[in-house]
Amino acid sequence: MSPDLSPHGVFTRRQAVQQMGLVAVGLAVTPVPGWPSSWFRQQEVVVPFTDVPDTFTGRRAGTETYPGQNLTAQDLRKLASWLTAIDDHFMVAHYAVPEVDAATYSLRVDGLVQQPLTFTLEQLRALPRVERTVVFECGGNSRRNFHGMVGNASWAGTRLVPLLLQAGLVGGAREVHFFGADTGMEEIRGNQYEQHFGRSMSVEQIGEADPILAYEMNGEPLPIVHGFPVRLLVRGWYGVANVKWLDRIHLSPDRLMGRFMARDYVTLMGHEVDGGIEWVETSVTRMRVKSAIARVTRLENQFTVFGVAWSDGTPLEQVEVQVDGGQWLPATLDPPPNPHAWTFFRFQTSGLTPGEHTLVSRATDLLGRSQPVELSLKRTNWENNEHFVRTIMV
Repeated sequence: MSPDLSPHGVFTRRQAVQQMGLVAVGLAVTPVPGWPSSWFRQQEVVVPFTDVPDTFTGRRAGTETYPGQNLTAQDLRKLASWLTAIDDHFMVAHYAVPEVDAATYSLRVDGLVQQPLTFTLEQLRALPRVERTVVFECGGNSRRNFHGMVGNASWAGTRLVPLLLQAGLVGGAREVHFFGADTGMEEIRGNQYEQHFGRSMSVEQIGEADPILAYEMNGEPLPIVHGFPVRLLVRGWYGVANVKWLDRIHLSPDRLMGRFMARDYVTLMGHEVDGGIEWVETSVTRMRVKSAIARVTRLENQFTVFGVAWSDGTPLEQVEVQVDGGQWLPATLDPPPNPHAWTFFRFQTSGLTPGEHTLVSRATDLLGRSQPVELSLKRTNWENNEHFVRTIMV
């Protein structure tokens, strides 16, 4: 029997909570949030952070062959729109950016299917179109980049699941492998092999996430550096899952075990067990709940803290802010139109005396998952959602 990939085929507790969250906060009818600038009052001034060096640009050095190729992180201090502009959206490529001709492009669906399929870009664009505003974060986003490897953009494309159902999954098809047109040489057991960038998801994960094959970003054709002509878009997952320059989908009985599944993008975390530490490796998949303070403004002795928060699609229960290690106090949230977009928050305080002060935010979702104070037992850079402490000088 073929796996059930319909929207109701795999219904998890996470999805149930997401559904409850939509009803509880009325997200289905909430308008698109206004720009952060709409929260500013006249005569407010920006209070600069003292934890960001003057040299920070969010760009890597080197030749930029394509627009946006060197943008590693956006500067959250300059956040001015709920939608992240294409020019501000971070970009990561593990191999060279391929040039794909739209006229000759094709996407193959093969492996454990009843009928292998091939789609041109024109054929994909002729299929039912969906648009989704989705936040996704690089799995390596951290203080090093001031947590700017994140973006909230509008994507358009067609759903993946109907294509898989059209191909017809045969028994034993448990994993869906996604390959990009970008290639590189990898050393495996002492030998060099050419490899395509690749990731995989289980059939159940596909049914849960309902990915799309995106060909537009913010109403424009997908830029080259963001995967032109087609990329995978998996809401709720870290950026590495959103395979760019997608040209092959392969159904397999086994999980893909290439570099970006088995050797890289693997989190090593220690857990205290019976007085000792047990070290566990897990794949980088769904995003962890997270928040970051982006800007602080001042009007006389009133201070407004502005920031962003996001999750794997589980609605946020609250965002709290702590000043100088004091009491955690609730921030005001601007609910997004859907739980897979990011959320703006703001918090007001007063009476800060001259000198340096610390500010930190903490997001919690409806499943009760909250940002940890620190992740001292994590031995890799991936999935960093610990408290991001900011410092300002008054």
